[in-house]
Parts: sequence; structure tokens; C-alpha cells
Amino acid sequence: NYITPDFTVRWVDGEFVILLNGRNAPKLHISKQYRKMLEKLSAEQKRRKQGAKGENGAAASDEDTPDVAGASSGSANGADVDDETRDFLKDKFDSARWFINSINQRRHTMTMVMDAIVQEQEDFFKKGPGNLRPMILKDIAEIIEMDISTVSRVVNGKYVQTEWGVYELKYFFSEGLETESGEEVSNKEVKAILQQIVDEEDKTNPLSDSKLADTLSDRGFKIARRTVSKYRKQLSIPVARLRKQIVVEEG
Repeated sequence: NYITPDFTVRWVDGEFVILLNGRNAPKLHISKQYRKMLEKLSAEQKRRKQGAKGENGAAASDEDTPDVAGASSGSANGADVDDETRDFLKDKFDSARWFINSINQRRHTMTMVMDAIVQEQEDFFKKGPGNLRPMILKDIAEIIEMDISTVSRVVNGKYVQTEWGVYELKYFFSEGLETESGEEVSNKEVKAILQQIVDEEDKTNPLSDSKLADTLSDRGFKIARRTVSKYRKQLSIPVARLRKQIVVEEG
């Protein structure tokens, strides 16, 4: 299935530009019609209250005019309906405003997270795969000064369009390993190299996990055999014996 990226990252005029997909940046606004209706009802309510204060004394001395009282009762009923309508509209207006503010805050948070990821993984976005550095959710949370849970929610299920293709945001997070030269690299980079070694090995004499560890060590990655075994399983690479059998059967 085609994946619609949530973000697009581009290199424009010497800097990265982050674009948020339209589905995550809907243009929401409160209906002008209802806004005007609320303003009109609020103004009428204000005028009635001001009028009631000014006529309070006169109304108290005019007790023997039943026709006026009846008219006032009808007018009051109409005012009550208007007040109920105004209160209803104001409640919905406040709810809509809260919802729009929440959407805008979500967009802002998403952009902050993506910006921090680009900042931490600058080499990847400039040079492509093979240039990932170790990075965990906590690193991003500290940069944007938010909870790890907030970063996790933003990252979960989100994708970004880069110069090198579409990647899930989770791709950029991994633990680190130290090379013999003291440089820290992402375990995803080590896995990519492990996959390359297996792809290029002599299929009639596949490398065992110990020999794979030795080969990685020769390339500067000092990794225990059990770690190689774990990475191999995560990459769905069979053990050497089965890799050899596959070649024999295909032949």
C-alpha cells in the first residue's frame, strides 16, 4: 500500500525545511455566520441589562398597568429564548475554539519533534542511509523539553519523505555501539553492514556467527558473537548451516 508521508524534509538554500502534510494541518475556523449570531445576541443581552437598570425605578411605581405587565411578560419570554440560544452558541463556540487550539498545538509539537530529529540525524538527511547516529526518545524529549510519552505518541505510525525515500520515524531511533576507534554508531548501521557481509559471502561456505563477528571486528565493529546472533535473527537471516542447505537445494 502507498504510504502518505506525514512530513517532508527538504534542503533549501543551505538549510532544512520541514513541511507538514495537509492531513495533519487542516485549516479550521469558526463559522462567520454563527460568530455574527453570537455577537448579535450578546449585544442584545447587554442592552437589555442596561435598559433594565435604567428603568428599574419607573417599573416599581407603575404597578397598576396590567397591559404593560402582560407585554413585559411576553418580552421576557422572548428574551429568555434569546439568552438560551446565546448560551448554547457560546458553549459550542468555546468548544470549537478549544478544539482548534488543540489541533494547532498538536501541529506545533509534531513540527518540534521532526525538527529535533533532523537536528540529531543531520548526517542522514544530508548524506543518506549509513549515516545514522544513536538516538533514543529521551534525546528528543530533552531537546524539545517535553515528556518522553509525548514524543512517543508523535513518532508512532508517522512517516517522513526524505531525499532518500520514505522512512518511518521509528527508523531514526536506535541504541548505540562504540567502534574500536571510539566512534559511536547506530546499531541499525551495524545491522546494514552485517546484511551486506552475508549477501556477499561465499554461499558454498557461509560464515558462522563467530566468523561474522570476526569480519565485523575487521571492519572496526567489536561485537560479541551473541550480539551478532541477535542481529542476524532480527534481520531474518538463517544460521550458516541453513544458508548452505538453501544453496544446495536451489542448485
